[in-house]
Amino acid sequence: AKKECKVGSTAEWSLTYPEKLKGDGARIRDYLNNASGMSSTETLDLSEESEEKRTKLLDEYGLSDSKRTAMNASFVELTLEDGKKITAWFGDTHPIGDKIFVASAENGVLNTKTIFLVANFYRNSLFEKNLTHFRDKALFSFDRANVEDFEIKGSHERLSAKRKNGLWEINGMEADHDRLETVLSSVAQAEAKDFVDDGTLKGSREELSFKGHLKGGSEIQFSLRSKTSGNKGDTKKTLYLKSNSLKTPVEVEAGFQVTVDKTLNHLRRNLLILSSQKVTTTHIKLEGKNYSPAAEFNYDGKAWVEKEGGPKMDLAKVLPLLDQLSSAHCPEIVVPAPKPADDSVVLTLGTREKADLYRYRLYEVKNKAYAKDLNSKRDEAFLLDESLKKAFPFRPESWKMGK
Repeated sequence: AKKECKVGSTAEWSLTYPEKLKGDGARIRDYLNNASGMSSTETLDLSEESEEKRTKLLDEYGLSDSKRTAMNASFVELTLEDGKKITAWFGDTHPIGDKIFVASAENGVLNTKTIFLVANFYRNSLFEKNLTHFRDKALFSFDRANVEDFEIKGSHERLSAKRKNGLWEINGMEADHDRLETVLSSVAQAEAKDFVDDGTLKGSREELSFKGHLKGGSEIQFSLRSKTSGNKGDTKKTLYLKSNSLKTPVEVEAGFQVTVDKTLNHLRRNLLILSSQKVTTTHIKLEGKNYSPAAEFNYDGKAWVEKEGGPKMDLAKVLPLLDQLSSAHCPEIVVPAPKPADDSVVLTLGTREKADLYRYRLYEVKNKAYAKDLNSKRDEAFLLDESLKKAFPFRPESWKMGK
């Protein structure tokens, strides 16, 4: 009403009872929408009844003073900006139909002349909530862009990620930026399923630990612990998170562990070229037993053109190949690398700044295709997925010119 709301301004909800806690704004707003949208299916007019009859009926409806003030009485009370309090008191269930007797009150004064019949749905949606539902369940508050490094000790190998010149490395190797950022996003958006006490962790075992550092020196630290309950053949695993930044441990969804506990091969770069370098590639060269002389293609700023003297190939297939190289994740990194076949092809991709930014030896062994990074000293090869295998010209004739 005062038109004080400005672009970028926010208001936060907090819980005041049974203790002061930060509220979950989205869920509280949803709750208010349910409460304010509550409507009656029927009204009972008691205005013509005597005071004695109204008192008797209110008692039958579960809305008399004595029944309303009982410890188990249900009500929702909203305090408006001007200080006015409006209340909905829930009484007994109507003997016919799935409805409840509801009385309204304003500033503590009950309206005894009009009683509402409200669908039972509202009582369920308004009162089947616990403290955890309304409190803020966000576990961490940090900007992923400020993370400088982190370490994960889980069910796989130990992982150590560091940001170097703006790019991520994982265990000293180039990382898959998108997948690594997905892990950090999962941590940043982690929420509590329930809040528990330290005694709950008795008998639990550690599944994973995470420790990261932010610009400015602050830390993100937590451990995941699990407890198994139930009988043999019918067990249930519950996952808990404990952090120095939280007052108490919390229960988290079991899926959270899956989003953080990754293998090295999942987080290291397993794309043959980065998506950003697809558009900066200006030179492609294919050489080997089947490419003599070599096939070379250059981007002249407008289109891809062939270098004279090489085999005639369909230039329309150059861009689809670059798309596959930058989007098809290799399903496996094989160590040691299978021995290359005699008819292997060396693929070189370059930019104006670096002519041999990527160099791969591509070959097939037992109907599987591999790419060995010739710019790396590691004895390993990327297993190519079927889409990339089909897109790559192992022989010039696979890229025949169109008629």
